[in-house]
Amino acid sequence: MEQELFIKHLLQVISDQSALILKLEAKISNLEEEVHQLKHPKNSNTGSVPPSKEDNRKNRSLRGKSGKKSGGQPGHEGSTLKFSIAPDEIIKHIPNFCGSCQKDISSLNEELLSKRQVVDLPIVKPIYTQHECYQRKCSCGHINKSNFPSQVNAPIQYGANVESLIAYLSVRQYMPYDRISEYLKDAYNMPISQGSIKNLLDSFTEKSSLAYQRIKENIAKAVVVGADETGVKVDGEKFWIHTWQNPYNTFIAVSESRGIKAVKDNFPDGFPSSILVSDAWAAQLATPALSHQLCMAHLLRDLNHLIEIYPNHDWPVNMKQLLQDSLRARKTLEKEGFQSNSKQLEQIEVGLDELLKIEVDKKYKKITSFRKRLVKNRNYLFKFLYHSLVPSDNNGSERAIRNVKIKQKVSGQFRSESGARSFAIIRSVIDTIIKRNKNIFDCLAITANLVPE
Repeated sequence: MEQELFIKHLLQVISDQSALILKLEAKISNLEEEVHQLKHPKNSNTGSVPPSKEDNRKNRSLRGKSGKKSGGQPGHEGSTLKFSIAPDEIIKHIPNFCGSCQKDISSLNEELLSKRQVVDLPIVKPIYTQHECYQRKCSCGHINKSNFPSQVNAPIQYGANVESLIAYLSVRQYMPYDRISEYLKDAYNMPISQGSIKNLLDSFTEKSSLAYQRIKENIAKAVVVGADETGVKVDGEKFWIHTWQNPYNTFIAVSESRGIKAVKDNFPDGFPSSILVSDAWAAQLATPALSHQLCMAHLLRDLNHLIEIYPNHDWPVNMKQLLQDSLRARKTLEKEGFQSNSKQLEQIEVGLDELLKIEVDKKYKKITSFRKRLVKNRNYLFKFLYHSLVPSDNNGSERAIRNVKIKQKVSGQFRSESGARSFAIIRSVIDTIIKRNKNIFDCLAITANLVPE
């Protein structure tokens, strides 16, 4: 009896040890995976890490070698400083005395030998315009009084050109208030306080609200929309800047949320008529839309990372090759006026399905996770091969959102939520002006001359 109990005890010990061994093996496997990934961290070539945060900065690119020399290509039309056909001032340098015999030759006809031009800027100083209101008494006895223009509403104030210039310097050139104040004082001989700068920006923001709303309406009904978001500091707190854009409009908004709440607050109906291009962030994919397109650049960077941490596995290599084939197919379609090559596109589609059917060993966790993501979003990979207006990447949205990061690097953070929203509104207007190839100063001046309702 004792022997049976002892054997039973030994069997239990063996069972417990076997379970412990399996548990420890799994833990060791996880730790080995973590160590392996720590040895191969993501960078700007294998993920969304900005180059500035890399330990060893190198110029990395997803582009392959083109075989072309660097610099301007043959046939490229350069630009240079050009002569004005109507110069503002002409200074004639005519000899009046002979350099040999010293005879007076001022009465002789001169002949133009050559000409040169100097392009310079005038000395700028403020222009003070005084508005005066008068009254006149009619013979009937009625006293008629004139009124100041609606935009002249204070005893002394800054004009529309000052307001539009401050908006340009703050939002387009990312200058903080103290540097704007210094610039206007030194370059224009116009002292201005930081408080006045803020007030003028608030005024310009209010005047920009109508254009901002129209941009939003244009985005809501666009055929293709790109979306992205980035974190930003507002008075020490974490906020999010979201953008929705297309080739003609940029809409930027501030939110405390990174998720779907921000989308619903700005576009409650989503984009029922649009193909939404994104980097596959959950909130973007959850946004109601006609369809979606995942960013190929993001997927290729993820594949670069998989190839780096699993150098002996074929699956990420083959998937990267397939995605690159799809990008080459897009270029061919563009050259041929987007006349669909059904055979080529069919090969790409079949190749994708075959790769997604391959079961990857679960020990390659990153590959299995990536494959699962592609399976889930299978129908959102190649929309750009069938719609000429759909880009293969989300670079347009990243360019729109990068301006916020530059502003934050210069100024550190936004002082208030209203300041962040002011930047978002004015930047939306400026980016839209740029996309439409309009003169920024002219358009900002028109806005500054508006009278808020």
